[in-house]
Amino acid sequence: MPEPPTQPPAPQPAPADDPPRRRRFSDAPAWISAATGVAGLLLGFLGLPVFVHSPTATPKTAPTVSATPPTVETTTASASPTPTTTPPPSPSTTPAPTGKPSDVYKIHMVDLTEDYGFALDKLRPVSRDDQREIYWYSSHLETDSAQFVLLDRKESGSYETCSTVTRFTNEVSVWMDVGARFCVIAPTGLIALAELTGGGRDAGFVRLKLTIWRGTY
Repeated sequence: MPEPPTQPPAPQPAPADDPPRRRRFSDAPAWISAATGVAGLLLGFLGLPVFVHSPTATPKTAPTVSATPPTVETTTASASPTPTTTPPPSPSTTPAPTGKPSDVYKIHMVDLTEDYGFALDKLRPVSRDDQREIYWYSSHLETDSAQFVLLDRKESGSYETCSTVTRFTNEVSVWMDVGARFCVIAPTGLIALAELTGGGRDAGFVRLKLTIWRGTY
């Protein structure tokens, strides 16, 4: 008799899904940790308000940077004044004074030695052969062209005195004491008070302080 046909084997039941599910649940902490790290990075770069788009989030205000322009120093170049050297007045070019007769024309000190002389408008001493308005000869100060008036101690050495007193002489002694005074009325119109302030015959010179007024110069 023929053998009955063999029955196919019964299908095996499908494997249970439990092991794969257990693997997926076991990977969940790793995914959570990764998501948390990404969220932290986003929060660090963008800030919480921007990340969550909160309507009440206050946007960060950029700091105000004010740029101060550099100070520019301005130097004004001005022309330096041209140095001028004023030479001492030449005896022959002394300018004529201006103003009232009693205005002081000049105050000057003169050291005069024997055989030298000077004039009120030419105060540099020269040889008495060339200048005889006031000169030293022998034991006297003499004049050939001016007028001297010897003042006593009580008289004022002012312009009014020298221009009005008429006790004229043409010489005064070089032996006068320091402090002695005499007036000089020059032919040019200048009037002066001469005061002996130093020197003398034994010193070899006399030092005269001259206060010169314009007079009628």
